[in-house]
Amino acid sequence: MSPLLSRVSPLALLASLSFSSAAVAADINVPANTTVSGQKTFGGTDKITVGAGGKLTSSANPTLNQTSTSTGVSVDNFGTIESTGTGTRAIRFNSGTAMSFTLTNEAGATIQSQNDALQVGTAVTSGTITVNNYGLIQATGTGSNNGQAIDFGNIVAGTASITINNFATGVLQTADADGVRPGNNATINNYGQIISNNFQTNSGADGIDFQTSTGGTVNNYAGGLISGGRHGINISYDPTANKTTSSITVTNYAGGQIIGRNGSGVGSDVGGTVINYGLISGDIDNIAGVANGDGDGVDIDYIGNITNYGTIRGTGAKGVGSDGKTNTSQGVAIGGGVIDNKAGATIIGQADGILVDNSSEGPAFGAVTITNAGTIQGTTRYGVYINSTQNNTITNSGTITGGGGQAIVFGSGDDTLNIRTGSVINGTVDGGAGNDRISLSGTGTFAGAINFETLSVDDGVWTLTGTQSYSSGVTVAGGAELVASGTIGNLVTIAAGGRLSGSGTLGALDLSGVVSPGAGAISTLTVTGNATFRSGSVYQIDANAAGAADKIIVGGTAALAGSVQVTAASGNYAPSTSYAIVQAAGGVSGSFASVSTDLAFLTPSLSYNANNAYLTLSRNGVFFQSVAANRNQRAVAAALDTTPTASPLFLAVVGKSAAGARAAFDGLSGEGVTGALNVGLESNRLFGSTLADAGQFWRSGETRDANGISISATTPALGYASLESKKGPIAPRMTQEPARLWRMWISGFGQSARLGGDAAQGSATQRTSLGGGAIGLDAAVLPNLLLGFAGGYSAGGASTDQRSTHVDTHGWHIGGYGVFTFDPNYISASLAFSDFDNYSRRSVFGLGTGETANANFGSRVLRARVEIGRDVDLFGLRATPFAAVETAHIWTDGFTETTAAFPGFAGLSALTFAARETDSLPLYFGARFKRSFALDNGWRLTPDLSLAYVHEFEPTRALLASFASAPSAAFTIAGARPDENYLQVKGGLRLDVSASVALFASFEGEYGGRTQSYAGRGGLKVAW
Repeated sequence: MSPLLSRVSPLALLASLSFSSAAVAADINVPANTTVSGQKTFGGTDKITVGAGGKLTSSANPTLNQTSTSTGVSVDNFGTIESTGTGTRAIRFNSGTAMSFTLTNEAGATIQSQNDALQVGTAVTSGTITVNNYGLIQATGTGSNNGQAIDFGNIVAGTASITINNFATGVLQTADADGVRPGNNATINNYGQIISNNFQTNSGADGIDFQTSTGGTVNNYAGGLISGGRHGINISYDPTANKTTSSITVTNYAGGQIIGRNGSGVGSDVGGTVINYGLISGDIDNIAGVANGDGDGVDIDYIGNITNYGTIRGTGAKGVGSDGKTNTSQGVAIGGGVIDNKAGATIIGQADGILVDNSSEGPAFGAVTITNAGTIQGTTRYGVYINSTQNNTITNSGTITGGGGQAIVFGSGDDTLNIRTGSVINGTVDGGAGNDRISLSGTGTFAGAINFETLSVDDGVWTLTGTQSYSSGVTVAGGAELVASGTIGNLVTIAAGGRLSGSGTLGALDLSGVVSPGAGAISTLTVTGNATFRSGSVYQIDANAAGAADKIIVGGTAALAGSVQVTAASGNYAPSTSYAIVQAAGGVSGSFASVSTDLAFLTPSLSYNANNAYLTLSRNGVFFQSVAANRNQRAVAAALDTTPTASPLFLAVVGKSAAGARAAFDGLSGEGVTGALNVGLESNRLFGSTLADAGQFWRSGETRDANGISISATTPALGYASLESKKGPIAPRMTQEPARLWRMWISGFGQSARLGGDAAQGSATQRTSLGGGAIGLDAAVLPNLLLGFAGGYSAGGASTDQRSTHVDTHGWHIGGYGVFTFDPNYISASLAFSDFDNYSRRSVFGLGTGETANANFGSRVLRARVEIGRDVDLFGLRATPFAAVETAHIWTDGFTETTAAFPGFAGLSALTFAARETDSLPLYFGARFKRSFALDNGWRLTPDLSLAYVHEFEPTRALLASFASAPSAAFTIAGARPDENYLQVKGGLRLDVSASVALFASFEGEYGGRTQSYAGRGGLKVAW
C-alpha cells in the first residue's frame, strides 16, 4: 500500500465516498457529531440522513437543493440542517410538478434558516408529501429576509397529498412571517407548537396560512398550540385562485389552543367548518406601530358550520379593517350557516357574542341557524346580531346576554326564535322586519320580545311576564299550558287540550281548551276585549267557604259554552254560597252546558243575568257514610251523620271532596291509639313467656356433678367415665348429688314487630317496639314440683305513621309459675299481671285544624298459660311435643284527649274513649328439640329449637270512641291486629359454666300473613 494512502483517515475516505460534487445528486449521510459544510443536491429516491449531533450547514440558498424530480426522497434529521446566509433557505424542493418525499425531523433536531426552513418552490400537482416533526423547524429572518418554517404555498391546485404532523415535542416557528403555509388541501395534525411572530408592521404572520388555496384540514390535539402574530389559522379569498365555496376544516380538541394574537383564532375569507372542544381565541396584542387588529374567535366571511363544546372568544379590536370599517370584536363572525353551541360551552366577544353579516356591515350571504345550550355573550353590544334578509332561526336553551341591552337582534327575514327549557335571555329581543315567530317548548318563563308577529306555546308550561304584543296573536297547543302573569295585548287562542292559567291581562280570548285563573290559587283573569268559550272548553274554578272564587272579567262580550269544573277548598260552607265567575261589560250570551265539583256534600248550580254568570254551592242530602271506603271510615262517618249540621265538626267535613272526607275520617278515627293494646298485651306476654321458660329450664335438668354429668336431685349417678378419659380433675365420687332446691334468675327481653294494616277494616300498619327485664326466685318443693314467682318492668311504644299517631307505654309486672313432672310427661302453668301507664299523641290531619291530640291513661293485663307435653328420644335428641293455651284480658281506662291548640281542653278533633275490655286467646301446638354437648373445659352447651303453630281466637284490637265536641256520636274503631294463624319459631343456647351457674340466650320470631315480630332474651340463673 502506498504510504500516502496509508495516511488517509477512514473518516475522510468515508466522506469522499458519501459526497460527490454539488452538481451530482446522491444519498447524503452526515455521521453523528460531524459537521459537513456546503450546498448539497438531491433527487429521485435519495436518502438524506443527519446523525445525532451532526450538522449540515452552508451559507448557500438553499443548503439542501433538489435538482431532479423527487419520486421518493426521504430526509431523516437527528442533528442540524441549516443555512446561515442572509435570506436563505435550509431545504428546498424545486423540481417537477410530480413530487413525493418524506421528511422526519427527530426530537432534539433542528432545521433552520432566515427564509423558509423547508420550501416547495414549484407548483406541484401530484404526489405524496409527508412531514413528521418532533424537533424544531424555524425561520429566523425578519423584514425582507423573513420566511416560513414550512412553505408549501406554491402548491395551489391538483391532487397532491400533503400531511404535516407536528408531534408533542415539535416546534414550528417563525420570527416575522406565517408559521406554516401548508399548500392546497393539506392536512396538519398538531400536538406540539406552531408559532408565528410579527415584527412591527408585518400583518401577515399567521400561525397557519392556507393563503388562496381551495382549503385544507387542521387537527389540533390536546396540548397543541397554534398561535399567530395575526390569525391563528387563516385562508384568504382570491377570485382567480379559489371560490367563496372553498373552505377549511378545523378541529380543536380538549386541551388544544388556537390563538390569533392580533386577529382571529380561526379566520376564513371563504367558508369553513370548525369543531371546538378547547380554546379558540382572537386577541389584540397592542404592539407599537400596529394600528389595526380585529380579535374575533372565529371569523368566517361566507358560509360556515361551527360546533362548539369549549370556549370561542374575541377579546378586543382596534383600528379599521381592509374595507375601511371600524373593527369590532366578536366571539363568532359569520356570513351564514350553522352554529351549535353545546351545553357548558361559551361563545363570548368583547363587542358581540355572534355577528352575522357580510363582514362589511351588509346583509349576510346566507341564512343562519343558531342552537345554543351553553353561553353566548356580547360584553358591550349584542349577544347575537343578525344582519340578514333571509329566514334565520335561533333555538335557545342556554344563556344569551347582550351587554349593551339587546340580547338578540334579527334582520328583515321571516325569523324564528325557539325558546326551550333552561333558556335565559339577558336583554331585549328584537325580531326586526318580516313575519317573525316565537316558539316555546318545555318549561320556563319568557319576558317577551318586540317586533314578533306570533307566539306559540307548543308544549310544556310557560309563564309570560311583562307586557307583550304579537299582532297575529298567541296560540297554545294541545298539551301545553300558558301562565299569564303579565299583559298580552292581543288575541290568545287555546286549542283543545291546551290550558290557560294565571292572573294576567289578555287582549282577547278564544278558548277551546281549559282556563283556570290563578293555577290553584283564587285569582282574577282579565280580558280587555271579547272572550269566546267554545263547545268542549272547560272553565276550572277554585272556590272557598268564605265566598271567594276565580273570576274572569271581560271588557267586551262573553260568549259562553263548554263546562265548569269547581275545585273547592276545605272549609265551613254555609248551606248555600254564590260566586260571580264571569263579568262581561259588553254582555253575556249563551250558557255553560254543565257544572261539576269535587265536593261530595255540596251541589253546584249556575245562573245568569245580562252581564254575569254565577256559581252556587248548596248542601245536598248525601250522607257521609256513602263516601266511606272501609269499616273504620264508615263508623266515623256514621257518627258524623248524627251530629248537628251547624256544629263546627260537621261543617269542617261537609266542605270536602269524597277523597278529602275519607282523609278526614281517618284523621278523626283515633285508630292509632289501639297501639296501647298491642304493646300492653305483648309486654305482658313476653314477661309471661319468661316465666314459662324458667320452668322449662328446671325441667330439662340443670343440676350436675362436678364433672358435668347431668343427674336429678334424687337419682344416683348412672356411672362414671374411666379416669384416663377425663380432661380435668375428678371430684370425689358420690352416691347421690346434693339437692339444689333454690334458684334465682335474672332476664332481659325485647321485641320489635310490624302489624300490617287491613284494607277492608281500614286499619293502618302499626310498628311496635319494647324492652324490659325480670327477676325471679323458685324452689323445688318436691322432687317433681317447682314453684316460683317473679317481678319485672318494661317500656315500649307503637307508631302508626299513616295516622300520625304514637303511643308510649310503661308498666310493671308480677307473676307466678309452676311445673309438675310425671316422667316422661309434664304440666306447667303461669299467671302474669301487668299494670301500664300510657301516653298517646296524634296529629289530626284532613280537617285543616292543625290540632295535636294528647292523652294519658292506664291499662292492666292478666294472663294465664297452661302447657302439657311429653319427652321422647329422637335420633339422639330430646324431642318434646307440647300443647298450650293462653288467655289474656286487658282493661283500658276511659279518657278524653286534650289538644295542643287548647292545652287542658278538648279541641274540635279530640276524642273521648270509653273504658274497654279486650281479650286474647292463643292456642299453641308444637315441639321442642334440644341436645347437650360437653365442652373440653368441663362446661356444657345446650342448644334448643322450638316450632309451634299458633291460632289466635281473639285477634281484634278495638276501642270505643266519641267526639269530645259531640259526645252523643260514638263509634268503634279497630286498629292493626295480629294474624289469626301464624308460625312461632324459637331458638336458644344454654351454657352451664358450673353445677350452679348457667347463662342463657334465645331468639323468638312470629311470622304471619300481616304480622312479623322478632324478640330476644338473655340472662343468668344461679342454683343452690
